[in-house]
Amino acid sequence: MKKIRAIIAMLATALVFGGAMTVISTPAGAEGTNSALVMSIAEVGLEGPAISDIVVTLKNTSAASMTDVKVKVTGPINWSLYPDTHTLAAPLAAGATTTVTTEIHVPNNPAGSVTRNFSATASYAGGDGVKTSFEERNQFSGPVPATLAELFNNVGTTTIATLAQGNYDGEKNSFSRERLAEQGITPGAKVAAAGTEFTWPAAAAGAPDNVTGSGQTFKFAGQGSKLAFLGAGVANGASGEATVHYTDGSSSKGTFGFPNWGFQEVTAHGAKLEKTTKGRNTPAGYANAEFDYRLFSNTIAIDQTKTVSMVTLPNNANIHIFAMAFVPAVVLPPTTAPATTAPATTAPATTAPATTDPTVAPSTNPTTEPSATTVPTTAAPTMPPVTSVPPTVPDSTTVPPTVPGAGTAPPAVTTTATAPKPSGITAAGAELSETGTNSAPLIGVAGLLLVGGLAMTAMTVMRRRHRASHS
Repeated sequence: MKKIRAIIAMLATALVFGGAMTVISTPAGAEGTNSALVMSIAEVGLEGPAISDIVVTLKNTSAASMTDVKVKVTGPINWSLYPDTHTLAAPLAAGATTTVTTEIHVPNNPAGSVTRNFSATASYAGGDGVKTSFEERNQFSGPVPATLAELFNNVGTTTIATLAQGNYDGEKNSFSRERLAEQGITPGAKVAAAGTEFTWPAAAAGAPDNVTGSGQTFKFAGQGSKLAFLGAGVANGASGEATVHYTDGSSSKGTFGFPNWGFQEVTAHGAKLEKTTKGRNTPAGYANAEFDYRLFSNTIAIDQTKTVSMVTLPNNANIHIFAMAFVPAVVLPPTTAPATTAPATTAPATTAPATTDPTVAPSTNPTTEPSATTVPTTAAPTMPPVTSVPPTVPDSTTVPPTVPGAGTAPPAVTTTATAPKPSGITAAGAELSETGTNSAPLIGVAGLLLVGGLAMTAMTVMRRRHRASHS
């Protein structure tokens, strides 16, 4: 009786947990995060005081129409917008484009350069699902310096004759131009570093030749995979976030920094040491020849598919920048082109069956790529052994050794033959867990019915034995 109950419990446990494992293994689908509603914001007129328009274009790039499309438009703080929310009166058909317009009150022009941000957030159903889409545009009001040199506000290099004008570190010290010249750094010289080429400032001795960061924005047009900076820091915290502005109104950000020019580890803030000079100019003259004074490079990633129009520097005066440059864009087609030849290289794989024959193993030319012309010569010797199979088929006990034809395969044949022999319950559970089927509940119910039947049969047998013993 105890043995029967134990068997029934084991069967029930196997069925329940087998079904449970099958259900858990079923993968759940995940919706994509990219929105098929593509938006763009047209340039906004910022010559104030005036009333301008923020025009947002929406395009449905999915294969189905979008419904319940709502767009929320925002502008600079304290600027009046009307209306700031739009709801499309009709569904946006697949591939269709439409626009919404919001009026904005532009105040008087600022005295300096100021960043203005506009954004649009849309929600919708249909199309590629229930999702949201976001787009922004950055513009500037006021004058924008045309070059980095227009922002130079610090004298970082001096000659012996002009050392009195130097003040790189706030203590009247500066790089020695004579020592820099020994490293090939002279006014207007090209400096190769960070995978690009910088142009050293052409400023006269004793004149401003670098900029300290204070959030300035200037025009810097070009393209590349990275934006590179050449300079050095003062103190230890010479790092900050720069903003890169693109011609389409979008922007990206990146953090970089420089180690201190006279001490601190050379890899601080992710920088790379580029040039080292001995000594520096001080108010008393050239001094500290036993110490190194260094220049570093650092980079931030940018979108190489877009064109940069302007850059906003970090707001940190400990960062000193002498020059900037674009690191050339990474050319992807050449690196991915070889992948297209993969099918051609895999074509000889059709000769794989021939390599399994013992006659191929002793090949005397393993470095030669298999070709269609060599297949017949390697395959021909394998035909006679195959003809010996039919005579051994009638005797089932001799089939395993003769079918492979190599004499070493029987263990593999035996393993293959026994693989399908687990119990029906175990095999079913394994198969379901691989395929992720949802029929596990049905198997569980069938198993429970089977267990119930076995239990009833066992109980009936026990009762009959009990009665027989009493009679």
